[in-house]
Amino acid sequence: MDSVSTYSAASLAWLAIQATTLIVWPSLISTLLRADGPAQGAPYGVANSNASLEQYFARSLGLAQLALGSLLLVLSGALPLDSPANPPDNTSNPTPSASAAVLLTTLYHAAAAFYAYTRYHATRGLTAYLLGCLASSVLAAYGLGVLLFAGDRNRRVSRRTGADKSTSGWPFKNAEADKKKKKRS
Repeated sequence: MDSVSTYSAASLAWLAIQATTLIVWPSLISTLLRADGPAQGAPYGVANSNASLEQYFARSLGLAQLALGSLLLVLSGALPLDSPANPPDNTSNPTPSASAAVLLTTLYHAAAAFYAYTRYHATRGLTAYLLGCLASSVLAAYGLGVLLFAGDRNRRVSRRTGADKSTSGWPFKNAEADKKKKKRS
C-alpha cells in the first residue's frame, strides 16, 4: 500500500468515526461540545429546544463526511473502479486525480484542525475540541507529506550511479561532481 492509499484510508477512518457518531447519536456531539453542559431541565442528550433541526444538521454532516471519505478513496486510486478482467497497466502509480483529492482533503483537515483549536481556546479547554484538533492536525500534516513526497514514480534514474537525474543543482551546487567533470575533460 503506497502513501496515497494509506492517507486515503486513514482519512476515511477518521471521517467515518465522526460520521458514525453524528448519524447514530447526533445529540451526543452537541452535548459534548457545549461549554455549560446540557440545557437545564432538558433530558440528557438534548442540548436545546431545536432538537429536530440539530439532528437533521448533524446527520447531514455525517453523511457528507462519509461521502468525502469515500470520494477520496475512489479518486486516489486506493479503491480501483476497473473490473478485475481489465486490470490497469500500471497499478503502482496513483491516479491523475489523486493529488487533487489529497490536496482538497488536506485543506479540509487543516481547516478543521484550525477551527477545533480556536474553539478549544474559546471554551477554555474542552477536551473534545482538543482531540478533534489533534486528529485533524495529524491528517493535515500527513496529507502535506503525501503531496510533497509521494507520487511521480517515473523518475529518471542513472543506471551507473543510481542518482535521480530529474534533480537540479539549484540552489546548491554539487562541487565534487563538478571537480570530477573538469578532471575528465
